[in-house]
Amino acid sequence: MIGLGALLISEIAYSHGGGLNAEGCHNNRKTGDYHCHRGNPAPKLPKKAGSRPGSIERLGRLEPIIAYDRELYGYESYPTYAKSGFYTGRSCDTNIDHVVSLKDAHESGAGRWTFAEREAFSNDRLNHVPSCSRVNSSKGSSTPSDFLRKSSDGRGMEYEIKPKCAYLGIYYQVKRKYRLSFQNNDSSLFASCALEID
Repeated sequence: MIGLGALLISEIAYSHGGGLNAEGCHNNRKTGDYHCHRGNPAPKLPKKAGSRPGSIERLGRLEPIIAYDRELYGYESYPTYAKSGFYTGRSCDTNIDHVVSLKDAHESGAGRWTFAEREAFSNDRLNHVPSCSRVNSSKGSSTPSDFLRKSSDGRGMEYEIKPKCAYLGIYYQVKRKYRLSFQNNDSSLFASCALEID
């Protein structure tokens, strides 16, 4: 009985506040780690970065982070309260879209960053716009040329992206700010809005 009481006290002493996701896990903002309190624990995110961006220490060796996983970015969602989408100007149910998607960022340089750098990127509101939920789903992780093609290719939902140059301008600013590659982008598309990516 005394042993059980000691276990309960230690459990209370080591617990702390903070919302949990469906798996019973969350990010600890003080330590930067991701951990679980119940159920099947999700894989832990890297909490200790090596000396080079994009490496984590495992068994005394630095290994590159290669595979994309949204969980590596520690994005904290929030409501938009917007009544229309940025891309179309239409009235709709909105959610937050990353103008430079997390996957696009990962493949153009962020895959070499530390977790703290990726978390800062994913939560930078410069890269957030309210988007109609269905348009956001259609955009997915597309680069601008693919997103513009998807919007009017006759293969799915059709929508006009009204602020094309405003969209490209945000995309351009974010990529420049974080020194991400424009390798998979169409330079002529950006040139049509007086933006040079070469």
